[in-house]
Amino acid sequence: MTRLAVTLIALLGTAAPLAAGDLIYRPVNPAFGGPANNFDYLVGTAQIQNQHRPEQSSGGGGGGGVPNISFPDISIDLGGALGSATPPTTTPATSSGSGS
Repeated sequence: MTRLAVTLIALLGTAAPLAAGDLIYRPVNPAFGGPANNFDYLVGTAQIQNQHRPEQSSGGGGGGGVPNISFPDISIDLGGALGSATPPTTTPATSSGSGS
């Protein structure tokens, strides 16, 4: 019985220091409330990361506006499941030539 009591006391004594602390948010970017001294470092880091990007005139990389994509016409054969294999026809609207 004493061995169990000693083990229990040892477990309870070591469990107390394992309490977690509070999480505190500290912004890094000066635009979001971080220290103003980080501005030069962050700008320099961004410029280093952008050095690998190709120039805009080289023709690649994106950002060149709307892409020219042409898709082929799609025809779906439902095997007569809807009763008719031909699509409904529409007649174009005509204007009458009577100008009054």
